[in-house]
Amino acid sequence: MSRSDTRLITVLAESSRNVEAVVEVLNRYDLDYSVTDRDDGSSRTVIVPVPTRIVERIEEELATAPGNVTVVVSESMAVHPADDASLPATDDVERLGFERISRSELRSKAESQLPPVPIFGAMSAISAVVATAGVLLDSLAVLVGAMVIAPLLGPAMGVSVATVLDDRSLFARGVRLQLIGLAVGFASALAFAGLARTSTVVSSAVSLEASLRLGSHTLPPSLLVTVAVCGGVAGGLAMATSGMTDLIGVMIAAAIMPPIGVAGVGLAWYVPPVVTGSLVVVVLNILAINLGALGTLWALGYHPHDRARIVTARSTILRRVVLITLALVLAIRLLEYASGTLHP
Repeated sequence: MSRSDTRLITVLAESSRNVEAVVEVLNRYDLDYSVTDRDDGSSRTVIVPVPTRIVERIEEELATAPGNVTVVVSESMAVHPADDASLPATDDVERLGFERISRSELRSKAESQLPPVPIFGAMSAISAVVATAGVLLDSLAVLVGAMVIAPLLGPAMGVSVATVLDDRSLFARGVRLQLIGLAVGFASALAFAGLARTSTVVSSAVSLEASLRLGSHTLPPSLLVTVAVCGGVAGGLAMATSGMTDLIGVMIAAAIMPPIGVAGVGLAWYVPPVVTGSLVVVVLNILAINLGALGTLWALGYHPHDRARIVTARSTILRRVVLITLALVLAIRLLEYASGTLHP
């Protein structure tokens, strides 16, 4: 097994009865494990490397073990076990043809993508300033730098993960960070663009027409939605597997940061249609990214464990999908109006 195919499960048990229940579960899957005791005999630790595809099933069975059992799942650096071809695969994994991580790991992964508000705000501001400079310079290289800095993947994925897992706290945090990112980003872009306009040297060197084209507000909305949805789908797949999320974060930032920079420049030079169009592009892309990630995670079989919460989660997802879809339609109409393709 490779590093990406394996997780290391550590089970903390209070008594020998707990350990017996844990060992019984592990023996059913023919897993190799070790058991260590504390000197005072008050607790025991069971450590076992587990193929990623059955981590969730083992977690569910260990959750029903008697007594107080704590399960910790971590990523392994390297594993050299016997062949595990005989181990069973879950129905979802077998049908979809790849190994997805467990629900608990997905939640932890989403939470780890959400930085503290001060750090997130600072990174958003820095990214917006760099993006605005890239717009003024008409430089794709500088814009790419802004995309690398932007911490936009975490909130979008956090909202989608929270929705399918019915985690209200995570959902609220993800939405809050998205709103903070937009507000801080736009304010920073406007402040920097306004400062740049006061400089005679910068103003004379800027090709306003070329710079404002970078906002994507004149492009067909259907193409923008397609790109953003694909970014959300890719983000959902990366979150659900051991895939790398860094490059996908750049892709998502590519849909958001340039329009924010253009909106700041447009307002500083007072070009209202460009400001409106660029901000609508930002909102449209965020909605499409969330929709793509949410649909992907649900399709991969992520939902709460118990049946009562599944019903609640399905109802919540349906409501949010409908709201996002309606908002997308409205954003598309506004974008068409702002770009002059729709006449009132």
